[in-house]
Amino acid sequence: FFSFERAGIRPDMVVLSKSISGCGFPMALLLMRPELDVWAPGEHNGTFRGFQLAMVGARAAAEYCAQEDIPAQVREKEAFLENLLRTEIAPLDERIRVRGIGLVWGLDFYDLGRPGMANDLSRACYENGLVIETAGREDSVLKLLPALTITREQLEQGCAVIRACVKAYLQA
Repeated sequence: FFSFERAGIRPDMVVLSKSISGCGFPMALLLMRPELDVWAPGEHNGTFRGFQLAMVGARAAAEYCAQEDIPAQVREKEAFLENLLRTEIAPLDERIRVRGIGLVWGLDFYDLGRPGMANDLSRACYENGLVIETAGREDSVLKLLPALTITREQLEQGCAVIRACVKAYLQA
């Protein structure tokens, strides 16, 4: 569930916030080992705590995640996405770097020496119906961050747009 788990890390505390409620409402959680939970009533507070609708949404999201086995779906989509990026997009230029895990991936164009390429590709993707952001040094990375519930068909469509835009950009 957490990225640190695969590294065998057992943290003392884990801070979660933003839209973890599953329905867009702000919420924050502090997960800690029971032996560290020494707060007195009312001593531990924050701006996102206590919003009942967010808590109900978070519970429903957690139940949905377990019921639909979202982690297994993510592993399946991860394998598909990694394979597609490495076999269909990265070969368009040997300097394209592919990095990621789960459903967080990046196409790094920094080594192509074409400043602004990822931003240009982001605009081209948008013009073709796909919203995608940039990240990394000098915004040289096209960041793939789809919803965990994305369908395989939607993932294929998005990647087809990316591939077509990268191919057109490199041929220009």
